[in-house]
Amino acid sequence: MSKVDDELTRRLRRAERPLEADGVFEGLARRRSHRGRVRRVQGGLLAFAVLTATAGGFVFLREAFDADQRSAGDEPTPSPVANGEIVFSRPLPDGSEHLFVTRGQGGERRITPVGQATYREPSISPDGQTILVSHSIPSFEGEQGYASVIATVPIEGGAPTWLTDPVGIVQDPEWSPDGTKIAFAGAVPGAGRPGIHVMNADGSDVRLLVGSDSFDVLSPDWSPDGSRIVFTGWNDGVTEPDLFSIALDGSDLTNLTDTPEVDEEAPAWSPDGSLIAFISRPVGSSEGTIDLITADGTPDGRVPEIGDAVVVYELDWSPDGRFIAFLSDLAVTDSDTDGDLDVWTVRPNGTELTNLTTEGASGISWQPLPADVVTLTPEPSPEPSTSPEDERVMVEIGLPYRLCDATRLDGIDWLGDGTHGTAWVGTRALPDGSCPDGSDDGYGVAADFQGDGVADSWSGETIEHCLGCEPFEAVDLNGDGRDELIVVLQYFSIMQYGVYTTLPVDGTTEVVAFRTGGPGHPQHALPEGEPFTFRVGGDAGSRDWLWCENLPELRLTGTFSQVDGAPDAETTIHETHVSLGRDGIAHILDAETFVVVGEVDLQYATSKPDCGLGVDVQR
Repeated sequence: MSKVDDELTRRLRRAERPLEADGVFEGLARRRSHRGRVRRVQGGLLAFAVLTATAGGFVFLREAFDADQRSAGDEPTPSPVANGEIVFSRPLPDGSEHLFVTRGQGGERRITPVGQATYREPSISPDGQTILVSHSIPSFEGEQGYASVIATVPIEGGAPTWLTDPVGIVQDPEWSPDGTKIAFAGAVPGAGRPGIHVMNADGSDVRLLVGSDSFDVLSPDWSPDGSRIVFTGWNDGVTEPDLFSIALDGSDLTNLTDTPEVDEEAPAWSPDGSLIAFISRPVGSSEGTIDLITADGTPDGRVPEIGDAVVVYELDWSPDGRFIAFLSDLAVTDSDTDGDLDVWTVRPNGTELTNLTTEGASGISWQPLPADVVTLTPEPSPEPSTSPEDERVMVEIGLPYRLCDATRLDGIDWLGDGTHGTAWVGTRALPDGSCPDGSDDGYGVAADFQGDGVADSWSGETIEHCLGCEPFEAVDLNGDGRDELIVVLQYFSIMQYGVYTTLPVDGTTEVVAFRTGGPGHPQHALPEGEPFTFRVGGDAGSRDWLWCENLPELRLTGTFSQVDGAPDAETTIHETHVSLGRDGIAHILDAETFVVVGEVDLQYATSKPDCGLGVDVQR
């Protein structure tokens, strides 16, 4: 049995332990760390979100992995910058290497033009619009061997613009936080010795920051305030590199790790500046872990449970600081034996390990979407305000009240007219301007139809219970040419989702939650007239599946069985067949609840990619 199989078996057995009656599993806390309402049971269990079946071996990849040395409260402070797309490079069979983009829930888009060129080590500008790369074409290879240039490419796609000349090797370009400068490793004409260099964003004024004939350097990354650069470096005679940081004026060179027995590389500074993530490998090993230190080099834990004995390369923090993207050969299925690296994301505490690509990847960069928080005028506000009693984020988006705990998703075609609108999920602030105290109720969806950053509609308090609720994906589910919004309602071992659309109400367009049509299916938690929700996942004898084959129809299956697995155990099965109508109703086409004695094999239960939900499973 493979190591991946061993790991999944171990997790499944742990996941099927019964729930503690008096608490919540550690690690299944609210996804939004700024809410600060983490509920723990000391020494408790962690529920593992996994969907499995006896035939087919499919695995649900929205996982909450084991609790680690770090608690959710120790994560970096969330940034007001939203998470955009992840850009990565991919080696192709013809020897070229090109840029692609993915959000992990709707396929991939190629950015760079067809050709024999290579585009490596992407870095997205602070405004989210331009990608820096190390770029090469076949004509660069001369008597001196391989050569490359620093170039820019628009994130929407297009031809590269060179910033340096093709003499020598340049790599690992990184934008400064304000977008005015670029750091990179290597050497260019006039720059002198190889090392870490800094230049203006237009390629002018190249200067050596650090490096010498006896000191090799790679992988620069800026501190969020732009005052320091962290990098990988090692002296002659030293086989394993350490992490160093240096001030932008070349002073205060500091060895942050100083561990001759460990190879440390690919440092990535967290958006709030509190942590540096990096890859740590024992001497002579290609397998590594993601470790964390503070800005002064103090060890601060390890991202746990990303897999046993896996290869890890390249790191990048999400712009909001809540996730780390990385490359790994961690397998998705038994058949995934190619050994190629793919893009994964994980929380610093080890939860929500998610695979985003399966066809190989190289360098990665996560696009920032600068906050477009606006006031009632509406004019952009530089950053959200906070509720003074608990520092919870509030935004003003044109509603008569501020929205607390707001999460957002951009690029939604609400009206089917090509306009890129926005959705926010949050709860209304109280009349005194503060956020509700410790309540998970009262959450809903605000929608901007016009793309101007101002909310045009509020759904009302349509989320009965919020456990990390946030907008998840926008896709046309009912074939009306408009995007529907899928919202995560609860992050748990069994994920719960809701669906929102736009409808005319009293002469205006409003965002509304899909409602369950008659007669409903109360036994399947689908009462008539209530907001329509569905679940995917499993824990402690319960399993839920989504079968999406012919949209707008969905087939939902839920089972509950005794955890002990006795031969005469009963399994209750709920099956509901619905159609998402253009009237905002999830029409019940068929509904059935029945009991089966003995082992149940639901071979048909799966999730199809055309759902666009990002909850697909692998056969």
